[in-house]
Amino acid sequence: MGWERFQSWLYGHTDLGIFVDISRVRLEDAFVESLQPAFAAAFAAMAELEAGAIANPDEQRQVGHYWLRAPELAPTAALRAEIDTTLTQIETFAAQVQQGVIAPPS
Repeated sequence: MGWERFQSWLYGHTDLGIFVDISRVRLEDAFVESLQPAFAAAFAAMAELEAGAIANPDEQRQVGHYWLRAPELAPTAALRAEIDTTLTQIETFAAQVQQGVIAPPS
């Protein structure tokens, strides 16, 4: 293993403070190159889901669990507003519990 392989295979996500070194995994460059079309298709499908594509055609459902962490990614303003309102209500409820405003009966 050389320095170049380490540098090219080290993955870092600075926002999360995570680094993953897969340079010692015995993946041949040709094998990884052969996966590029599948990677491209997977990333395109994920982008479509993030943009609001129907993930479950039988039930006409979108998949938006990541919108809850980042409402600005929601595909419509109405959905974004609904998420923001719900999050505000949850935060208000949690604060009231912590402050003792909401408590079990004594």
